[in-house]
Amino acid sequence: MKKSVLFLCADQWRWDCFGFMNHKNVLTPNIDKLVKKSTAFTSHYAGITPCGPARTTMLTGLYPFIHRSVTNGAPLDKRFTNIAKEVRGIGYEPDLYGYTDTSWDPRYLDPQDEKNFTYESPMEGFNTKCLLPGYNPEAWAEYLNNNGFKINHASELYNSRQARKGQAFIHEPYDIPTEHSDTAFLADKIIKDLASEKNSFFKHVSFLKPHPPFHVAEPWFSQIHPEDIDLPMTDTTMEELSLRHPLLKEFSKKFLNEEYFTEIRFSELTEKDIKNIKSVYFGMCAEVDHNIGKILKALESSEQLNNTMIIFTSDHGEMLGENNLWGKLGWWDSSYRIPLIIHIPGQQPSLINEMTESVDLAPTILDWLGGDIPLDWNGRSLLPYLNNQKSELPPKDYVVFDYDFREWTSFVADKKLAPEECNLSVIRTEKWKYVHFPSLPSLLFSMEKDPFETNNLADLPEYQSIKNELLSKLLSHRMLHQERQLSNTMLSSKGVRTKSGPYNRRLKR
Repeated sequence: MKKSVLFLCADQWRWDCFGFMNHKNVLTPNIDKLVKKSTAFTSHYAGITPCGPARTTMLTGLYPFIHRSVTNGAPLDKRFTNIAKEVRGIGYEPDLYGYTDTSWDPRYLDPQDEKNFTYESPMEGFNTKCLLPGYNPEAWAEYLNNNGFKINHASELYNSRQARKGQAFIHEPYDIPTEHSDTAFLADKIIKDLASEKNSFFKHVSFLKPHPPFHVAEPWFSQIHPEDIDLPMTDTTMEELSLRHPLLKEFSKKFLNEEYFTEIRFSELTEKDIKNIKSVYFGMCAEVDHNIGKILKALESSEQLNNTMIIFTSDHGEMLGENNLWGKLGWWDSSYRIPLIIHIPGQQPSLINEMTESVDLAPTILDWLGGDIPLDWNGRSLLPYLNNQKSELPPKDYVVFDYDFREWTSFVADKKLAPEECNLSVIRTEKWKYVHFPSLPSLLFSMEKDPFETNNLADLPEYQSIKNELLSKLLSHRMLHQERQLSNTMLSSKGVRTKSGPYNRRLKR
């Protein structure tokens, strides 16, 4: 029997929210158990936020400055391949449970195609076994109505079900029991399929939680006591934060004007509210962990455990109140540093602290399945780490990630910046982080002395050499990884010839 893949992805799960990472509050016994027989990458980074672009980066193996699907709703160019198409090419039927938040290329669709009216379409190449986009949960709503609940419109399940006007945050259990939650709904679907699966498989499961809205049912609601939770780190008020950088002023306006997740009045949050939100977030993590445990037990019962690569990751992180900010935005590690746990049969467990990126995941999967890694993919296979072998490439001494804020600020509407200017690029080394903007002031942080990134050193004379070195590395990186679908292909009197190197190759067996 061929190898199988179980690819589990959470939404907005921070890198540090696990028992095995010694988090003092969150309880993740099932993922912790998985780690004991897996490789956990503890310095793993998303390529971009928010959800759609982050997942596109992970599933295509391409940096955002290549695929350019950089905001929710920005189409993915049809000419780019992805992990689903690639595994289909080697004989698999890739199944999707949940969503990929991919926007299809409208140039190849009929103008009235429903995919043109949502950014939450499944990525091309996947078989949709159970589509559950975050804000169009029709399948879940139908299931609930069939089980005695009265759901008038599917959108109410996420958008307004527990919204209360005039209050910062309502701390109460979600009124849909945990056995009927969206998380349990997806888990039960794949468990049922695993029970009847006789062939090798590729299954991608995407859970919405712990993405907001911040609500969870019992017993997860009461699992962590808010009084035991620390307040997030912040050294300033939202108003003071807005003075530190033009983009921070834009972020502050969003939160002060209640334009971020309208069910919470972020400008009115008390310390008690903040602790309550964090307790719910940790409870949502615990609920996902519980259902992952059920899935892994079903996999073991299917007798395919010893033939299956198991992956757990997230699309991006969550600020969770740090620096008075919430969600996934900007340049902070809390938004971009994410978990990655990979298990393959027979491996020795290990913790890898070297830097890795979400673009590395698709090449790793394809490499393990015995496929050819596409010439134009930017990521590198992590299989040597899983096999305790030395890679032919040196460890990465930096990672890069981007953020496009044309849809999240008023810069374009106020004509202060063109859409093309509303983006940033980050290069992050072990000790430093440099943030480059086309038309806004740059940022430089010492990650050793200032892990919460509050003290910008970019304009201080004594740090100009470091800033210039990082800027040079960032430029070299973009030159090294620029689009190259045909650049190393040559037509000659001897036919088609391909030149390749360690950063640009299709593996051949």
